[in-house]
Amino acid sequence: MHSKHSLPYAVICLVSAAAVLTTLSRKMPSFATLLGSLRRKQRRRNGIPLLSGDAPRLPSELWILIIRYATLSNPDPLDTTHTVSFLDPPHSMQLRLAAYHASMRQKTTVCLVNRQWHAWALEFMYEYVWVSRAGHAALLAETLSARPYGRWLRRLHVETTTVLDKCNPTHLRIILDKAPSLAIYSDHRSIRLTVFSVNTPLEDTCTPDDLFQSLPNNLRRLSWTSYEASPTPSMPFFSVLENLMFLELNFHASSPSRSFAPPAIVVQPLNLPHLQTLKTSLCSNTFSLLATWNLPALRNLSLLSPDFSYSSPAFTNFFEAHGKNIVQLELGHSSSSILEEHYLTPSAPNVRPNLAKLLPNLSEFICSANAEWNWESPDWIAPHVLLPAHPTLKLIGIRDIVRGDFVLLEQMRSLLRREAFPSLRYVRDMGRGLHSVRREKETDLDTVHFWHQVWSRCRGRGVYLEDWEGVNVTASDWRRLGFEVV
Repeated sequence: MHSKHSLPYAVICLVSAAAVLTTLSRKMPSFATLLGSLRRKQRRRNGIPLLSGDAPRLPSELWILIIRYATLSNPDPLDTTHTVSFLDPPHSMQLRLAAYHASMRQKTTVCLVNRQWHAWALEFMYEYVWVSRAGHAALLAETLSARPYGRWLRRLHVETTTVLDKCNPTHLRIILDKAPSLAIYSDHRSIRLTVFSVNTPLEDTCTPDDLFQSLPNNLRRLSWTSYEASPTPSMPFFSVLENLMFLELNFHASSPSRSFAPPAIVVQPLNLPHLQTLKTSLCSNTFSLLATWNLPALRNLSLLSPDFSYSSPAFTNFFEAHGKNIVQLELGHSSSSILEEHYLTPSAPNVRPNLAKLLPNLSEFICSANAEWNWESPDWIAPHVLLPAHPTLKLIGIRDIVRGDFVLLEQMRSLLRREAFPSLRYVRDMGRGLHSVRREKETDLDTVHFWHQVWSRCRGRGVYLEDWEGVNVTASDWRRLGFEVV
């Protein structure tokens, strides 16, 4: 199966023809002389001025197009046309960073061919930058201040590899000011908060939250971290980013609130008409703000917060406002922590929201594998305590499956109950376990047998079992691993 990013047939033919002509012109002087003579005669006949040299040439525009396809990654990190799905791999920072480094090595190789190729490929070196160290941000800010390379920058990803290596916000402000064509900006809690004596005086005038003023209005995707240490931090006025299609909100408060009744806060209604995907780690005190937003295009939602009360009115209010539009939902809460809060917190209302009614069009659900036994239904384990059943759900993705055990196997069996999920067609492992088994890279026999049991039960239910790439495991895969499959 060909990737959507494969080279067009015409470009392949042009590259092949150029390579053949170049080789022949070097190894066969007579052919090169004849070719040059024919070209000169044709140019004289057409009134075209002669060019020096007899070697075949391609227009620079075509060479730039060829280099772009030669250095293109799959998936394209600059593509903002498709809706962001939480099912898209890879699912770990290490894998994404490794893919970025591999792409940069390929681009660097192209740049080192000669001066002309360096001039052509330099644009692709700066179109996507991952800042993984504070020093990288300083060097990039210095470079963009001295040279006009910022006009090529379309994606800036700030995610450092260690918690002690945070970026100076002043350097990031310089980068953003020099990048008018930026379409994707991501900050994953990687900006320095405190000001030390070694910092430049300019840093005193720039805080992490001030960077929002430097973002271009044509931004399409934004991963934003607020560093305000408050239970109810203020939000930037995201409505100025009217073309925003993806928004991730992270609130880096030092002392999160555990109160169930949110304090009185100023409601800030926002209008994001093109927002399709929302990922948030908001606590219950600020989640109520999202219920007031106008999000007509919202389809995918991910809630990843350790400090969130499912029984809070804010939770229900949000889904009452936007639930009918959501088709993909990820709940990052641990079922065990929700049950613990439900049974051990006296102030929490003893009422669970009915997500099946609040999300009538839901078709894809992603949850964690650490589900706990439900005392109310001791004969089976739902994939998530908040979604024990749904009539239209077609796919369930499960994260954090490290090693299969009896409880996890029972959870997998329970989600195959036809009366709970009558429309279920796909079960996907969001980790590397099943993928390693299918690629014959898994050495733990218990893990292999666990996935074989899961596959057998999915097959009996008529459900496809998929790895994290969306490739379903077949009977041929198990026969290749030595299992007898009827």
